[in-house]
Amino acid sequence: MKKIILPAFLALCVISACRNVPSNPGNKDTTVVADSTLISAIDGLVLKGPISPVERPGIPNTAPLANAPISISEDNTAQKPISIVSDSVGKFYVHVSPGTYTITPNSFPNMNPAGYPRPGQPATVVVPANTVVNDTLNYDTGIR
Repeated sequence: MKKIILPAFLALCVISACRNVPSNPGNKDTTVVADSTLISAIDGLVLKGPISPVERPGIPNTAPLANAPISISEDNTAQKPISIVSDSVGKFYVHVSPGTYTITPNSFPNMNPAGYPRPGQPATVVVPANTVVNDTLNYDTGIR
C-alpha cells in the first residue's frame, strides 16, 4: 500500500508545482504569463470590512467575502457584462481579451433590510495581452 501512495503523492506535488499562479493576488499589479498558455485574465479578491468596531494597528479589519455578485464589462463595447460571484474564500478569476474593464461589486439579491454588506466603488483595470491583472473589491459591513 505504501508503494502506491508515495508515487501518487509525488505526482500530485509535481502537477501542483506546474500551475501558473499569479503573484501577489489581491493587489493591483500584473503578472506576465511566461509560458506558452498566453492568456489574459482578471484575478480578484473580494473583502468585507470592517469586521470589528475597533481598529487595532497591525491587525487586519477585513475578511474574504464569499458569493459576492460581481459584473465585469469591457469599456467602449456594447457587449453584455460578465456576471460572476466570488468563491468560498472571496476569490474570482476570469479569462478576458486584452482591453480596459470595469469591475463592479453588486448588491446581494437577498440583502438584509439595512442594505449590508454594501458594495464599494467599481474599479477600472487595463488588461494587456498575455497578462493577469490582480484587483481587490471591497464591501462595507456597516460595523462601526
